[in-house]
Amino acid sequence: MHSCMTKASRTRDRDAIATAGLAAAPWDDVRVLLAVLRAGSFTKAAEALGTDQSTVSRRIAGLEQVLGLPLFERTRRAPLPTETALRLREACERVDVEMARFADEAAGAHDRAVQGRVRVATTEEVAIHVLVPRVLPALRREHPGLHVDLLTGYRAADLAAREAEIAIRFFRTERGDLVGRRIARWPTTVLAARRSARALRGRPLRELEWISVELAGLATPESAWLQAHIDRPPAMICSSYQVQLAAIRAGIGVGIGPRLYAELDPDFVALVEPDARLPLLDVHLVTRRAIRGLPRVDAVMTALEQALTAL
Repeated sequence: MHSCMTKASRTRDRDAIATAGLAAAPWDDVRVLLAVLRAGSFTKAAEALGTDQSTVSRRIAGLEQVLGLPLFERTRRAPLPTETALRLREACERVDVEMARFADEAAGAHDRAVQGRVRVATTEEVAIHVLVPRVLPALRREHPGLHVDLLTGYRAADLAAREAEIAIRFFRTERGDLVGRRIARWPTTVLAARRSARALRGRPLRELEWISVELAGLATPESAWLQAHIDRPPAMICSSYQVQLAAIRAGIGVGIGPRLYAELDPDFVALVEPDARLPLLDVHLVTRRAIRGLPRVDAVMTALEQALTAL
């Protein structure tokens, strides 16, 4: 019993030392610790922070000295977080959110001009077919001091971690520090190459050569519809909507996509009528609550909403 109490006492003492040390630690060192825990290695954390591996290693060593406890076990493959580091992660995440909110509020108090950079997270398809040709040129003409960066991919950008200021999403976001709403509902259609349309029209959908998109960890309305209505394997499965569109354009098969592609791109036609029972794509515009009122963010949000709603 005495040994158990001694062990528990030592654990409490270590936690107390770590807490006291963390309170005195520079925020930048805590940010580096969080980056390593998120990335899984010093090298990847350095890339995310825009610095070098040696700097990350030095900052972690300095934080360990302040805390008086090891945070990582250095192995040949990658640093392994200790129990102390794992326990501290949740606290680091909370500090990260609050510091981001502080920076947002400070920016909002001083920056009232429509200028600076705004990062928009979206898919490559929306960027290529909508934003680049139909939104950004007019936005640049109206606000020459405004610069819009595009972060494209299928993974949802972490707005709270400041990966982007605005996100265009096809799902609803439920978080207190984010604000957003559905701004459009795009109908889908069966897309085909225009040069193949005559041979394909009138054929039963189950007899067509389908090109399906499967995204790791994501269930899409299009894939759910195909599984429910087409009782044979697709002719091609790909992991990119851009590849799907290229395959359709080449005449390899057909695929489900936003009907607007058939209206914007002369290479495509819609094989089914607009009222066909195909899935709808809900388009959501999301940003952080603290920066929603910034003029540069508001200008981009307004332009995006007008363009995406019109389509």
